[in-house]
Amino acid sequence: MPQNSLDYQMYLAQREIIKFYNRNLLKDKQLSYQHYLVIMVLHEEKVMPVLQLGERLAFQSGTITPILKKMEARGIVSRHRSDADERIVMIQLTEEGESLVRDLFKVPLEMFKGSKLDVEDYKKLMAYSKKIVDNVTYE
Repeated sequence: MPQNSLDYQMYLAQREIIKFYNRNLLKDKQLSYQHYLVIMVLHEEKVMPVLQLGERLAFQSGTITPILKKMEARGIVSRHRSDADERIVMIQLTEEGESLVRDLFKVPLEMFKGSKLDVEDYKKLMAYSKKIVDNVTYE
């Protein structure tokens, strides 16, 4: 039965977490979970190639462009060609995007509160999740 398998439970957990982010933590800012991830990485990196951003967030090819187009239309990010190599498209937050960051730093704490996990369970879950991600190999 799928209900008794780890992969199915992780799938359900991922869906519920993203739903919680989208409905409870990001809705008032009209952001999706994917937008949130892009903003937080760009805040950290400042400017980076679009391809590298997609890889860092583990987005499938074809996923990152529509996300960035929506964000660019809202004035959250700006794209430009690299001075060193015009084939490379660079992405960065605008002032509008940076203005969202302060409020978004609170999001992980709100997610923790919403999970109703105690600190020890949270730490264990983080460690086990990281272990799975680090150890899964593909042929």
